[in-house]
Amino acid sequence: HLGTISCRGDAYLRTLLIQGARSSLQRAKVTAQDRATPEQIWIRQLACRMPFGKLLVAIANKHARQLWAMLAHEETYDAEAWLKHPMVQRPAGKHAVRIAGMA
Repeated sequence: HLGTISCRGDAYLRTLLIQGARSSLQRAKVTAQDRATPEQIWIRQLACRMPFGKLLVAIANKHARQLWAMLAHEETYDAEAWLKHPMVQRPAGKHAVRIAGMA
């Protein structure tokens, strides 16, 4: 269990994660729908149903988990890694989100 972003730990690191989340949110808002990345689509979906502050913490939490996974497995960032995920390989159901460039 990785836990949540709490008031314990390094305040500067939390600040950086929240600032990065603000940047990701801003980028998701201005990117055209047909050019949006899977993360930007996820952010837009969250923004429709979540208050601003909670949304920032959710994005920051996702970024923290991504960073932890890269450090724990000694991997570099791969923007296309989501394509290899088993959930993406499955046939799309009736509630699937259509992503530009995917059949």
